[in-house]
Amino acid sequence: MKHAFFNFFIIGIFFISTACPVSQKEIEKGFLRVDENGRYFMFDDGTSYIPIGFNKFIFYEDDEPTIDSLLNLWSSHGINYIRVWLGGGSDPEFPVGTFDEVRMRKIDYILNKCEEYGVYVSLCLWNDNTLRFDVGYGWNNARMGYNKAIDSLGTTYDPEDLRGVDHKPSWNAVLNRYTVFVNRWQHHKSLMMWDLVNDTKKTDEWKELMYDHVRSLDSNNHIIGFQYNTGIDPKGEMDCGSVRVYEYNPGGNDPEFMAKALFSRVVEALQHGDPVYCGEGRMHNGEASEYEIERFFLHTLWGCIAVGSAGNLHAWICPTKEGRWPDHTLQELKWFKNFSDFCSTINWAKFNSINLNGKVSCSDDQVEAYACGDKEQLLVYLLNDDPEDRFDPISTTLNLNVDVLNLPCELNWIDIRTGKVISVQTIDSFAAEVEVPEFTDGIFGHLRP
Repeated sequence: MKHAFFNFFIIGIFFISTACPVSQKEIEKGFLRVDENGRYFMFDDGTSYIPIGFNKFIFYEDDEPTIDSLLNLWSSHGINYIRVWLGGGSDPEFPVGTFDEVRMRKIDYILNKCEEYGVYVSLCLWNDNTLRFDVGYGWNNARMGYNKAIDSLGTTYDPEDLRGVDHKPSWNAVLNRYTVFVNRWQHHKSLMMWDLVNDTKKTDEWKELMYDHVRSLDSNNHIIGFQYNTGIDPKGEMDCGSVRVYEYNPGGNDPEFMAKALFSRVVEALQHGDPVYCGEGRMHNGEASEYEIERFFLHTLWGCIAVGSAGNLHAWICPTKEGRWPDHTLQELKWFKNFSDFCSTINWAKFNSINLNGKVSCSDDQVEAYACGDKEQLLVYLLNDDPEDRFDPISTTLNLNVDVLNLPCELNWIDIRTGKVISVQTIDSFAAEVEVPEFTDGIFGHLRP
């Protein structure tokens, strides 16, 4: 299903709106590709890129100044990525085969403004939750036009007909849907990837044929991916893999348990040789304390890249007592900025990392150690899984048995809340035992010759 031309640089056609000028620097970068190592992402001109951001699954905001203000705010805090759905109550296709031009122009505007602010979009073309009967945004939603019970131009009374390709009225209608979207938006450089399906329940045949269909339409060869619901190995089916974690899978509402499950899923998906980025994820925030929500956010912000993920988890901050959903608080935006500032110091397109979890450990059994690296650098994340959830300051010794990194090297320990380097150590040989500065719930290490 995947094609080798992702390792080539193809200069595409650029669509520019006179209402939203784009800097020449942004234009010259070109489109986003999978890098030559198949580990991270890069632009046509070789500039590296790592997605840092979250789900803005629906822009409830309709006025352009508000959308502009949000993108400006996010980009100023280092956010360079959002994921947007074309479905789930915001579907521009209603009835089937008719596309609401007001909603289509809203996506035009978002993509144009994202080009201006350097924010890249994973555009999700279908939400498989529309096949569900038991949710308000599902099969019985008022805008689920494919349901004949909702609209006479629908294709079927049975959502099962949309899972595969055998029900030709449904399959042909979805082919037309994707054709309209790809033809309209393929020239945007702010489009990071076509996200074919959210919460996919599609058959293997559907995924393969739709991948080929979108690939044949897109003369600019954007990255193509999709997202399983959760807990499923993406198996290298498309150009990059995506993994998730939720309070219902793996089950529970403990931030350390959930972070460890996410990290293990990244490692599982990496074996297929594609970049792996973290998709959606959340705790049941209505049942969690603010400190638990904070720990989950920070673990899945910093920890993911230490196991080899191309970017952070797109954590839903929902539902909370304050009702903030899906956007982030100012404090969370500050944490994004700290993380983004660190990520800007790495040339991800040249970082041919391998997972090294088995090569690192800590003297304190409650501290889990994670790492990935190559000859030029090593990323380490230490997660304190305090069995009593007290999180008093803890000291530990890090055992490094890595054999890939050039020596000597400098180890910078980074506070995950401030992004500041709090300790610098020199490593002259491996195996090495390193005294870790005191921390509470998590700490990040960066080694570089």
